[in-house]
Amino acid sequence: MSGVEEALPPNTNNDSTKSEFAITFEDITVHVPPIKACLPCCTFNNIKNLGTEYFGMSIEQRSSFYTLDRVSGVVKSGETCLILGKSGSGKSTLLRALCSRLNETDDLYGTVALNGIPIGKSNQGWRRMCSYVSPDDGTHSPVLTVGETFEFAARCTMGEVEEEGIVDERVNFVLEALGLSHVKNTVVGDENLRGVSGGQKRRVTVGEMLLNPTSRVHCLDNITDGLASTDSFSLIQQISIACKKHRLASIITLLQPSDEIIGLFDKLLVLSSDGQPSYFGPVDRQKLREVFVDGDASKDSGSIADLVMNQAMSKASLNEPNTKEEKASNAYLNSDLYLQLTKDIANIRAEAPPIQDREAALNALLPDSMYSTSRWHQLQIIASRRKKLIMRNSMTYARVVIAIIFGAIVGSLFSTLKQDTVGALGRSGYIFLSSFLVLMLSSAVTLPDGFRQRITLFKHRNAEFYSGTVAYIVQMAMDLPLSIIEATLIASISYFWVDMTPGANHFFLFLFTLIGLECVGQAFGRVLCALSRTQVSANVTSSLCILLFATVGGFMPAYGSVTWLLRWLSWITPVAYAFEAMMINQFDGTTFFGLVIVNENGTSTTGSVDGTNYLNSQSLPRSQWTSNNGIMIFDVIMLFIIAIVLDVIGMHFQERTRQWYFNQIRRPRATVARTTVSESCVSNADASVDNRDPEVQADGGYVVESLAVKNLSYSVNIGKKKSIWKPKRATLQSMVGPMLAKIAGKSSESKEAINEEENKVELTLLNG
Repeated sequence: MSGVEEALPPNTNNDSTKSEFAITFEDITVHVPPIKACLPCCTFNNIKNLGTEYFGMSIEQRSSFYTLDRVSGVVKSGETCLILGKSGSGKSTLLRALCSRLNETDDLYGTVALNGIPIGKSNQGWRRMCSYVSPDDGTHSPVLTVGETFEFAARCTMGEVEEEGIVDERVNFVLEALGLSHVKNTVVGDENLRGVSGGQKRRVTVGEMLLNPTSRVHCLDNITDGLASTDSFSLIQQISIACKKHRLASIITLLQPSDEIIGLFDKLLVLSSDGQPSYFGPVDRQKLREVFVDGDASKDSGSIADLVMNQAMSKASLNEPNTKEEKASNAYLNSDLYLQLTKDIANIRAEAPPIQDREAALNALLPDSMYSTSRWHQLQIIASRRKKLIMRNSMTYARVVIAIIFGAIVGSLFSTLKQDTVGALGRSGYIFLSSFLVLMLSSAVTLPDGFRQRITLFKHRNAEFYSGTVAYIVQMAMDLPLSIIEATLIASISYFWVDMTPGANHFFLFLFTLIGLECVGQAFGRVLCALSRTQVSANVTSSLCILLFATVGGFMPAYGSVTWLLRWLSWITPVAYAFEAMMINQFDGTTFFGLVIVNENGTSTTGSVDGTNYLNSQSLPRSQWTSNNGIMIFDVIMLFIIAIVLDVIGMHFQERTRQWYFNQIRRPRATVARTTVSESCVSNADASVDNRDPEVQADGGYVVESLAVKNLSYSVNIGKKKSIWKPKRATLQSMVGPMLAKIAGKSSESKEAINEEENKVELTLLNG
């Protein structure tokens, strides 16, 4: 990496009133409420897993627990703070709590304040000022290059820049600082598309959020995962320099960093396995020893990370009242560090403005608008990005090919129909098949792309890049041209091939009906993307609903033959509206032959059938409303109305699904109280098991969930002794032995000499 001396690009906001700030978090406690089982009597694991994975149902009961417990600290502008802790100690939860991105289902207690002014749980201005980098790298659009990903983030966050080159200059600056200049024109990629490496993708995730000039606080979660040690050191060094030079603040979580990386931070926060603070203060090894090893330097033989995170690795017994973790937490709470932290928070709170002036003071510190750009500018940049995604998506061209093949197959299938009663039934089937398949295909091809882009949309919305409504409208508008192309190809190839009613007015009404069905299918797919937890559940729901639409579509059975319990579905089914409109368009005012009339004298003649009478025999739902032309127009308009209604529903639930998507699934934990656990004898084994609930308080302290097994023996009765095949050891003698035998000949003396030499070689290899 390069550009360390310049670090990250400066923010465009140079207002002196916003240059200095202090973030205080006091007694931060996060409580996860209990969940009651939806089906308490369910004993089938398959049903439990299905309900939890695909529908988000709480099949199993979960007790409440705490992920953080009274965590406090202060981070000022120009400082970097490192959070260390074992997996599950609440590091990521603390970051999300500080930047107002905590799960809505969790309860947050304590105070997060900016310059002593408390910040609400959901403050959009604070979310813009405080960026969050998640540990997930699978949130990028794989077909976009690294440069295009950065450019889009910059245009969303830098405002409506009029001068040419400013955006490119900032993007190139970050690319060089993160060591990504050589992969600027390489696609990000995913598991299906080869792109940048895992470490480079991690830096893309970090750089995308660092491009925001309004962000002055960076909460970075495990940003060095997948990076080499030198790259990790360089990245943290650049962030540290940027914070000091541009008066920013960074709060970073890392896993087992080196002492060199830890030395780059100004402050260190250590969390115990139960979410309690074990240390907060400067990166001072002597102070760390006083807290974790009682100042005994002889017990500190490893790195700083080993010193602060191994305090619970050597417990002598589960029933030991004070573990090393508890001792460290108690030592910290009784130390001068904690006393000084309490004084610092109190002083910052005392310097805060009066209550009546706090709203104005907070608004002066935070960005003064919901987004960095206007909604019109958001529409332009999102549309530009959406165009690239559509043109680079292989499914776009596959949909065109599918439309051509579908039109050719259906056209050839019904190409031999004649103008008689059999032909009328066949054309009715062609109309129904076209309606059903167009709706099904348009919905099916929308789901994969929608789920692929949904996670990227949610990440951008969490970062307040743009409005979710604008993004949804752009998606609707950009999908429309492809719908028109598909419908035009299907109608142009099959309509005249099947010898439907000639005339431009008949053809274009047929075409508009197919376009309406395309819009309904894509809107239905977007709604399922907004409502469904996974793509599997969306595919199943889509198939079931479209099959139901086809059943009550009016072809087989006809509307009059449908039972009254299901007849009302024809009024909300897009297939029924499309089928009725195209049937009237085809048969109204036409005449076809093929009706055989038998006279009294036994002779037969061929009669004609009026198209209007044929329509009446189909018992169409709205046949008695008004004229046939009015019914056709009404049906086509209803298709577009259904599409709009579905999109409004999808637009509404998209934001709800964003919160639902980021809510973590927490598995049930043990609920056995400490006092109820005792050692028990296991048959044929001397073993003891101790289960503890992390949220149960006993004897005034928190109990850590753990499991201990001692002197456990295990035996298997294999019954009748069987020969066991053992693989041969691949040694040097097994490879050169045959060659030596061939060279030395077949004599018994030579064979014995070779075997003796082989044994020596094998013994030497085994001992070595």
